[in-house]
Amino acid sequence: MRTSSRSKVDLFDHMRLGGLRRKLRLGSGLILFAYITIHLTNHALGLISLDAAETGLRVAVEIWHSRLGTALLYGAAGTHILLAFWGLYERRTFRLPPAELLRIVLGLWLPILLIGHVAATRIAYELFGSASDYSHVITNMWVADAQGRQLGLLAPGWIHGCLGLHFAFNRWSFYRRLKFLLFAIALLVPVLSALGFVTLGRELIDSPLAAAAAYDYLSPSHAADRAAIEHLRDVSLAVYFVLVGAVFTARAIRNQIERGRKRLISISYPIRTVSVPRGWTVLEASRAFHIPHASMCGGQARCSTCRVRVTAGEKFCPPPKEPELATLHQIQATRDIRLACQLRPRGSISVVPLVQIEQRNYRPITPRHSTEREIACLYCDFLNRPSLAENNLPQDVFYAFTRHIETVGNVIRAAGGTLSYVEIDSICGLFGLRSELKRAAEQALRAGMMIENALLDLRRSLGDDYAAKIDVAVSVHTGPSVVGEISSPEGPMVIALGPAIDGANALRKVATQSKVQGMSFAVSAAAYKAAAIEPDIVNCKTIRIFDHDEAFACKSLAFLQRALPPVPAATWPSALRRFWAG
Repeated sequence: MRTSSRSKVDLFDHMRLGGLRRKLRLGSGLILFAYITIHLTNHALGLISLDAAETGLRVAVEIWHSRLGTALLYGAAGTHILLAFWGLYERRTFRLPPAELLRIVLGLWLPILLIGHVAATRIAYELFGSASDYSHVITNMWVADAQGRQLGLLAPGWIHGCLGLHFAFNRWSFYRRLKFLLFAIALLVPVLSALGFVTLGRELIDSPLAAAAAYDYLSPSHAADRAAIEHLRDVSLAVYFVLVGAVFTARAIRNQIERGRKRLISISYPIRTVSVPRGWTVLEASRAFHIPHASMCGGQARCSTCRVRVTAGEKFCPPPKEPELATLHQIQATRDIRLACQLRPRGSISVVPLVQIEQRNYRPITPRHSTEREIACLYCDFLNRPSLAENNLPQDVFYAFTRHIETVGNVIRAAGGTLSYVEIDSICGLFGLRSELKRAAEQALRAGMMIENALLDLRRSLGDDYAAKIDVAVSVHTGPSVVGEISSPEGPMVIALGPAIDGANALRKVATQSKVQGMSFAVSAAAYKAAAIEPDIVNCKTIRIFDHDEAFACKSLAFLQRALPPVPAATWPSALRRFWAG
């Protein structure tokens, strides 16, 4: 009984601590973003006049130089930096979508620029009584050729703040309604600020009084003050670099400990199994091994796009905490549904991602001019649209077909294929446009197996009582073809003509006739031979196409889970493409 009570107390403490950290990070970030916004707005007032900019600066100084403003500003800065360091330490991998990685890099780079600026303005004002108005500060920068550093300071802080706000609020309805207005503001504020700063500098450098004051400050009589300010700047930078180095050193030590043989666990996905140190989240494992996995909020549990179904090893999954608990409650998830960004399994588990990620179809992987090569092609046909249209509402049929087409298209891309065409009744995927035939055949067969699993999951998610059930036939064939691009109003399309396509079309008829329980598969003997895999003769029906080629019709490709080799490691070009796609 005591153990149970203690576990409940620990869980409550963890939930409260996690929620507090998020609130502190968001609150401190909002304070810092407000400071940056006011600062940039003051610069933009320089487009009106120097007097307008000075008036705006006096108001800002009254706010931020007060006791309350100083406490809020520097308290928020210290809190935000400490929480950022803690977040860096906790992060297991930096294989992130570009926007998230850019936010982290800018966040680390910003203090390097900001420390010098603060030392030359606020510290100089507090210790030596240096004037902090535009007439002195901007003129000093212009005379010392330091205006470039100030302009460079604008972008990192503003972009970092905008990305942080986007990740925090992008699923809020008011944010989505105002996204175009907010984008315009995010674009115009730094541009107007830079123009205002340049306008002020050009005006002040032509002023004899301002120039004289600047040269006086830079004269030998103030050398001691400048040396003291530079010393404080250098010490602050050294402390910051030591802290950053300590965080990354601690990460390296922790990672080395976690990678010990006894601490590795396995996470099984429908397409492969990976081994990761205990303590990693499922989303971190997906990103580290380039497994497609949706995540819209950047791993903050503010959305449910990364959710997975735990099919084995649920006992190794710690109970959900806030804010995962709130998100799961909001989507009315069952006990076996978890958020991959928050789930840190203590042992080996099996998961199925429930939201298919849209992978970009990079054009460089397709031949721009026609070429003859051995390829593998996969057709997925949806068979019963006319009967469904007669017995169901058009909206229900449209929704069912849309979900099926999106699911199959995502699977083909995830398996390494290129979509040739997408129609309401069929989808064609081509494999081997830049690889040897054996790998192309393996990818096509793996795509067929993944389509079966993905469509079964889709049917379960739609529910047994959903009337618009679509019958599916999948056909896989290999052979020589002419492959190339043709122009279309929507953009270039990849097409293939030749024996591979002709044989696949014959297979499609066989697959349609072999339908069992709404799903059937027909794979040619040539495809199995190219992949160096023996067909499941016991559970397959042998048929002939074109009077000389054999094929095998079956109701499932589950046996390929054991027959297919592991997914090969990504090459550098494909790794870079996947990294940029997130």
